[in-house]
Amino acid sequence: MFSHLSRLMILCFVILGLSGCGFQLRGSAPLSPPLKKLYIETADPYGPLTRNLRDYLTMSGVEITNTPQEAFTVLHIISETQNQQLLSVSGLQQTRQYNLTLSVTFEVANPKGIILMPPLTLSENRVFTTMSDQILGGTNEQNTLYQQMRLAIIYDIMSRLSSRDVTVLLTEPKKTP
Repeated sequence: MFSHLSRLMILCFVILGLSGCGFQLRGSAPLSPPLKKLYIETADPYGPLTRNLRDYLTMSGVEITNTPQEAFTVLHIISETQNQQLLSVSGLQQTRQYNLTLSVTFEVANPKGIILMPPLTLSENRVFTTMSDQILGGTNEQNTLYQQMRLAIIYDIMSRLSSRDVTVLLTEPKKTP
C-alpha cells in the first residue's frame, strides 16, 4: 500500500515539475501568416534536409508551393555543408575519433527576391569514434549522426521562423526612408 501511494506521489511531483519548468514536447510550431504559404528554394530539392524540412513545415500547417510566385515567402537554403575533422588516433592506429559538423545557411525573401530575413548559419557538431575493423558499421553510425544533426537544425530553423522577432519582421509594413 505504501509503495503504491509513494509511486503515485512521485509521479505527481514529476508531472508538476515538468509542467512548472515549461517543458513541452516538440510539435508543430506556430508561424506568422506570411510563412503559411512558402516556397523552398534549394540546390538539392530532393535531399534529406529539404525532405525533412518540407515534412515538418507541412506538419506545422504550412502550404508548400511549387513555384515562388504562388508563395507569400521564399525560404532559400543557401548551403548545406558536411565536414569531418580528425580529432585523435589511437596508439595502434586502429581507433579514430572525428568531429562531424553540419552547417546550413538560409534566408527568407519575398517572391520578388527582396530579403526579409538576412542569411543565418546554423551548425551542429557530433563526435564520432570508429574502429578500423568496423568500417561498414562506422559509416552507418556516421550517417545516423548526420541525420540527427539535420533534424536538430530543422528544429532550430523552425524555432527561428516562429520567433517573435521574425513574426514582427514579416508582418510589420516596411518603412521607406
